[in-house]
Amino acid sequence: MNITEMELQPGFRRSRMTTIRGPRTRSVVTFNPTTSSPGEELYTNIPKLKPSSCLVPGSLALLFDFKNSNTKSCFNNNPSKLLAKRLQIKVAGETDYDCSGKSLFEVYKNLCLTLGDRKKMIEQGVANENLRKLFSGDDSGKKVGDDSKVADALVQSIYGTKLKKPIDKIIGDHGLYTPFTMNNNPLHILTLPEADEIMTAQGGQKVEGYKLENLELEYATIENDVLASEVSRMYSTGRSLSYKHVTLMRTSNWDKDLTIVNENINIPRKSMSATVLLFTNKVRTDSEQYLYSNLEKVRLNVEGVPNSVFSQGLPKSRFFEEAKRFFCPMWEKIMADENMTIDKFYKDGFALVTDLRSTQDDTTGGGKKIVNTQRRVLLEITKKATTADVQCNIFIVSDALLNFANRDLSSIQY
Repeated sequence: MNITEMELQPGFRRSRMTTIRGPRTRSVVTFNPTTSSPGEELYTNIPKLKPSSCLVPGSLALLFDFKNSNTKSCFNNNPSKLLAKRLQIKVAGETDYDCSGKSLFEVYKNLCLTLGDRKKMIEQGVANENLRKLFSGDDSGKKVGDDSKVADALVQSIYGTKLKKPIDKIIGDHGLYTPFTMNNNPLHILTLPEADEIMTAQGGQKVEGYKLENLELEYATIENDVLASEVSRMYSTGRSLSYKHVTLMRTSNWDKDLTIVNENINIPRKSMSATVLLFTNKVRTDSEQYLYSNLEKVRLNVEGVPNSVFSQGLPKSRFFEEAKRFFCPMWEKIMADENMTIDKFYKDGFALVTDLRSTQDDTTGGGKKIVNTQRRVLLEITKKATTADVQCNIFIVSDALLNFANRDLSSIQY
């Protein structure tokens, strides 16, 4: 049935009835201390709120002023993701997420968003170079000139140096949440990177540093006693929160003359979704550059079974298709507004993905069960020599569950 036929049905209703109603409040709470520097850990607790308050999913975010230590440098694209060199999430003292390569993986995911979505992320620092210079206080940023520079100056005059970093991992995907009734709420721990890892200086100049000042926590709530009781009851009787668990297994150096590489993935998982290899220069000046390292073909061996998933191996002509299947299965439906095109993918947006899921939809538990302690996943990669060495970052993506009972964490599965 097409859309027109649906709208002509006698019982058609464009809007839906809902019981989710109550006063909406947007709150901003000041951190103590209000400043954080490179290398420090930034702890973020979900506030307890009131018994009748329901936390709106996806509304938690850090607000801060990015203070550059000099006027000869600016932050690289997407500082919202770059500022999480390492992300840990803990509940009741148990670590349910810990990724030291969080920024590298998340910046790549954002490259797969549509152009329209990326244009809505200026508050997170996703912007052209000139606007990033204005945000950073770089004195080479232009406020006058062509029309785009005038627009940059207008946007910067509105936001100043204020940036926003969403911190909605896990909780943001699962409906209303009632912090007051929970015995233990998730704790986010961000490790901030050093300045030269996320900033670029003008020619001949040096990056001197940065600080996050005027730190605040932003969130939205809905006040409703009945809703709060219903949500609390779900966590009392038992509820599982699903999420993608990302692990940076290792970072290795690939010599430019290598033509055959074997990478062994020796991590057991109940549902391994994919292996993702991201290639970068040793010294990065472009946060959104991921190199294509002249790969020719990949053969996959899973627990001793050769030619697994790809019966004839994965040739280079299928690399884009496999990455698209995993990172953005809707690409083909938004071709007019896509950001990651085939030419961009092989030029500077490359990811070597082996998708181990049965289907490409965003379900939990559809990945490959890896249990063999001796023979797990082996990538046999053939390539041509390159002009320079590259860094290979190997990520393991798997399905995970946080299981709650009696309003507290009961177990973690991944």
